[in-house]
Amino acid sequence: MKQLQSLLQILCVISITSLISCGPEKPKQEEPTTTEVETTMQRIPVPAFSADSAYAFIQKQVDFGPRIPGTKAHADCAQWLEQKLKSYFPEVITQKGTATTFDHKKYEVKNIIGSFNPQIGKRVLLCAHWDTRPFADRDEGGNLNKKLDGANDGASGVGVLLEIARQLSIAKPDIGVDIIFFDLEDYGRPEESTFPEMQDSWCLGAQYWARNLHKPDYYAEYGILLDMVGAKGAVFPKEGTSMYYAPAVVDRVWKRASELGYGNYFINQQSNPITDDHLYVNQIANIPCINIIHYDPEKSDFFGHHHRVSDNMEQIDSKVLGVVGHTVLEVLFNP
Repeated sequence: MKQLQSLLQILCVISITSLISCGPEKPKQEEPTTTEVETTMQRIPVPAFSADSAYAFIQKQVDFGPRIPGTKAHADCAQWLEQKLKSYFPEVITQKGTATTFDHKKYEVKNIIGSFNPQIGKRVLLCAHWDTRPFADRDEGGNLNKKLDGANDGASGVGVLLEIARQLSIAKPDIGVDIIFFDLEDYGRPEESTFPEMQDSWCLGAQYWARNLHKPDYYAEYGILLDMVGAKGAVFPKEGTSMYYAPAVVDRVWKRASELGYGNYFINQQSNPITDDHLYVNQIANIPCINIIHYDPEKSDFFGHHHRVSDNMEQIDSKVLGVVGHTVLEVLFNP
């Protein structure tokens, strides 16, 4: 650093001497100051994110019932998600495949993928999972095998992304965005399971997509995964896997959140690495993808109703939905 300072001082002396020797033949036009440059760079207006709309999208998913693979609720919700996304984006497909779960069952994977401005080469990937955990394995008493609504764990991220899709369809910005609703994220092996260990038992839909990209050689400049982004009292630390693979994207998002006054939600604290859909987006598809996820770094645990029957609409806070949606829109429109 000292060598750099000395070099700068020498350059300054040379510059001043040069100016004096040249003489005042022609008055040079003054360069604009940094402040003037910043003033002339206008930010793109960002549409207002509707938290009430996102809340309604979450409610709609919950109304289908637990979205467990192989059930009618799962099939009905998939059809609704595809049609809803088609109402906002010109190009929507449901990618289908087969995955085997830790309990040796085979399920059809349904990854629902929408593209906004598909003709633009430079892309941004937004994603969330839309299935629900098939059992409340973190609950107490006689609830361990009961089904749960998954209002926050799954539906909240989808609800925020549907509202972002709606806003993009209205504002029509000149940016390329892909939204993926991953299936079979939450069918991972429970810790107390009697089934043998299964490597990579979580995030089966994301793994399938990463190995079978919906477009040949698909790539996105960066990705943002939303998981559990709607509960009361939510905090979003800088998640460890995100910091390992895409620290620059994390810093960009958290900086923007802080500028918007959301520093109490997007906290400047790093958490443990978490196995989630973004892990396979990074490892297999090689797209730098981060995770905005409700996690308490002090307790090293997720939000209090995680994988419990109490993960219902009572836990959803519109204000938190608004914070996350506003932040992501700001990053999209003014990266």
